[in-house]
Amino acid sequence: MNVRRMALGATMVAALATAAACGNSTGDGDGGGGDDSYDIGIVQFSATDETAEKAINSYIDYADEQDWNVTKVDPQGSVDKAISAVNDFVQKGVDLIIVTVFPTDQITGGVRAATEAGIPIISFSGGSGEGVPLNADSGALVSTDLSKQLVEDMGGEGELLLLGYKSGLPCIGREEALNDALEGSDITVTRQEVAIPGQVESGTKFTQAWLAKNPKDSGNLAIWACFDDPALGAVSALRSADRTDVKVYGINGTPAAVTAVQSGAMRATAFIDVAGAGRELAERTPEVIEGGVDAEPEDIPIPTFVVTKESYDEFAQKYPDEVK
Repeated sequence: MNVRRMALGATMVAALATAAACGNSTGDGDGGGGDDSYDIGIVQFSATDETAEKAINSYIDYADEQDWNVTKVDPQGSVDKAISAVNDFVQKGVDLIIVTVFPTDQITGGVRAATEAGIPIISFSGGSGEGVPLNADSGALVSTDLSKQLVEDMGGEGELLLLGYKSGLPCIGREEALNDALEGSDITVTRQEVAIPGQVESGTKFTQAWLAKNPKDSGNLAIWACFDDPALGAVSALRSADRTDVKVYGINGTPAAVTAVQSGAMRATAFIDVAGAGRELAERTPEVIEGGVDAEPEDIPIPTFVVTKESYDEFAQKYPDEVK
């Protein structure tokens, strides 16, 4: 146990007791005391983001096994609230802060405060950097194969609805990879920015408007979303319009998206093993705390799998727990 943590021990007990009484954060550990017990603060992205929450829950499962104290806060997709949450955890003197999805370079105020306090940050898909020595990457790499699949399926021409999100680093990287794959093709892109919360509804609304401009059998038509929720909103709009001529692509491999691929409602989704990534980040927590804020930044890739109707059986065999 380091000197800073010993000095702040009494303060942390009082602060965490206060946090437990607040409506926007939840304590998820009973606390075991002892030299190997840590206080971890988790800044969620949004409780409505199924994939990020799955990673967090996997982290918490491991933390509970180790008897660590875990407190999490939901900023509901707001960068300002995320920075405030990081600053609050700094004031409470936690040993480590986890930040999900928010780009590290957008929460610099919080990172600076944590670094000055000697508290390292682990990022889930927000990027590593000074004060953030470890990051699990689910950005551009996961989109590359899926984007190539889309261009191939469309024969290099047609109309594409792109459902993006510029406030999340994973979506930024995924969209860049898509644009690289589209370069040199004759595919025309209509881009829309989805809202979080409200990502499914955004996908439905934008798809409905786009379908009105692209009638049935008017050419090669496809919809690409930087994560599965808007893609599933698009599927809903297509179903309501009785349209089967539009291919839909998503990323994250949520159970609903995998089921939609199996049924043919979606063409493909790129599954990301976020549960495995969450556990790996948890297993590496002691070394990150020991290494401190000056440790060399590291980005670790998250295993992925492009799920199509053709590859579904292979996916089910490799990830049986992901198949309902």
